[in-house]
Amino acid sequence: MPEKIFLNVIAGSVIVFKWLAIVLAPTLALGIVGLIICDIREQMDLNLIYILMGLGAVSGVILAENIRRKYGLIEFDGKLIGHPDIDGHNVLASKSTHS
Repeated sequence: MPEKIFLNVIAGSVIVFKWLAIVLAPTLALGIVGLIICDIREQMDLNLIYILMGLGAVSGVILAENIRRKYGLIEFDGKLIGHPDIDGHNVLASKSTHS
């Protein structure tokens, strides 16, 4: 029984971390956009950065929930990791070119 509880805690924490990773991607991306805007304007405006990061967090939550409902977080991550283009397999070379 303790092993099952331990495995459920580990599995739950993995899912939470995968969800947070999806949320953090647009949050950090819009934070970087805010830094670039501040650099172009040559004025550090923390409110702009906070607003953009807040928008990124909201869009990240929406994205993570859509992915969780449509694919599942583990399946989505597996599709990203196991993609043939990432593995180095040439998809076009493996297709036959008989006309």
